[in-house]
Amino acid sequence: MATHSERTEKPTPRRRQRAREEGRFAYSQELSSAVTLAVALTTLFYTLGSGQGFRSLTSSLLQTAVNGPASQQVIVAMVRQAGVFFLATVAPVLGAAAVASLAGSVVQGLPIFSANATGLKWDHLNPARGLSRLKARLNWMEWIKILLLVAAAAAAVYATISQFWPQLITLPARDMPASTAILRDALLRLSLYIVGTAVVLAIGDYFLKRWQFEKSIMMTKEEVKEDLKAMDGNPMVKGKVRAIQREQAKRRMMERIKDADVIVTNPTHYAVALEYKPATMAAPKVVAKGADLIAQTIKEMGRKFDIPTVENVPLARALYRSVDLEQEIPLELYKAVAEVMAFVFKARNRL
Repeated sequence: MATHSERTEKPTPRRRQRAREEGRFAYSQELSSAVTLAVALTTLFYTLGSGQGFRSLTSSLLQTAVNGPASQQVIVAMVRQAGVFFLATVAPVLGAAAVASLAGSVVQGLPIFSANATGLKWDHLNPARGLSRLKARLNWMEWIKILLLVAAAAAAVYATISQFWPQLITLPARDMPASTAILRDALLRLSLYIVGTAVVLAIGDYFLKRWQFEKSIMMTKEEVKEDLKAMDGNPMVKGKVRAIQREQAKRRMMERIKDADVIVTNPTHYAVALEYKPATMAAPKVVAKGADLIAQTIKEMGRKFDIPTVENVPLARALYRSVDLEQEIPLELYKAVAEVMAFVFKARNRL
């Protein structure tokens, strides 16, 4: 039977966010390494191509050596030629490996820009702690992964040599193009075996790391309650926010009174300001309403902007109770409101 102190509950979104801000998430270094290895080897085979570039370099160097002692200029040219070939072969491989490593990290959630994850932590500067990190910390799972990879590599080497052995022992009797083709096929097959095994192990390692991470952020029932309470917000803070929102709504409502055409009162408890522009509105709209002190304020603002005030007790109550701000009046109030509007427009000679 689970107790309140046991971590049996799934993590809340807030717990996941805190863990991420601290730099804790499911991440497999083996997956990034496997992707990088696969991309690097693919790029290497592509850049080497048929081996024509290597054969041309070797032929040029051998031809120079056969022609006799080389001058300093010739030696410099040979070194430059070898360097250019080396850069042309290695630079794309290094670039592709760097991009693949970055992509593998990004897909898994890196980098994390967080004060908690990137900030300076003084305990990391402790020399004793630093020396302790130099010790090997391989658990049994890490040893299993290492042994599986070594076993897979050994099996790949054995399978490749067994398949190509009859051709490998005849290499001295073959010409250069045939020997190069055999070696390329053998290396390609060996690379496919090793990379395929590494990718499979890396995918398994990622899901293992994900399972371990999910287990590490499990929560107790009390922690879940605290997180839910924190996400709901402090009642005092929420009350303050609601008060600010009400004040802002009241201020916007008071600013709309200047657009009203008439204020309907009852006459002391309620006041409702109506706006009606026949050219743009299908029906009159409530732009302000209030009771008691707010009603008095609406009437004072109406006098300030010279807005007519009409006393109609049942209409004022009906408008206050049934129509929200910035809404048009309902059909059942059309007749009563039309009479008020007709009276106001006639008084202002608008008809």
